[in-house]
Amino acid sequence: MTLEQLEKTVAELQAKQDLHELNVRYANGVDRRDRALLETLWWPDSVIDFGLFVGSGAQFAEVISAPNPAVEITTHFASNELFELDGDRATGRSYVIGTSVSVAADGSKTDQMVSGRYLDKYERRGGVWKFTHRLFVVDWIVTQPSSAIWDAGIGAAAKRGRPGPDDVSHEFFKAEKEA
Repeated sequence: MTLEQLEKTVAELQAKQDLHELNVRYANGVDRRDRALLETLWWPDSVIDFGLFVGSGAQFAEVISAPNPAVEITTHFASNELFELDGDRATGRSYVIGTSVSVAADGSKTDQMVSGRYLDKYERRGGVWKFTHRLFVVDWIVTQPSSAIWDAGIGAAAKRGRPGPDDVSHEFFKAEKEA
């Protein structure tokens, strides 16, 4: 392998790592309802089609981070990522599993698990990769009354995740930065 080939390979690997981290930040931003983080992931001319929402990345960040008493918590995982590079543009496909707990007006809770795919287009501008277009495709859904047990076992013993600034991660990493 020549030095030129090695440099090209390293640059491609770095681009794919940057795109992977963009996907991770997206999941973190959505699950924590972190508007500031989400706004950094999209180019101003971006589009996201989430089915229930179609608009710009900035609009999505605003909507998804707004307080929503009907959604207690969300968690989702992206995997099986495949990125195809073309200079400063790229496409990506990743599988996603999302879980949420919804709260009805009467206080009853519903667990939902959704499996699908993200189909993405990205651009690198000024050396920074961001989304230009994301399409969410649903492949499978299961919905059932919530069966969570929060007063015994791991539910009672472990720290509990929360959307927004009340999530334990903010305090955990803040303490590390101050040390």
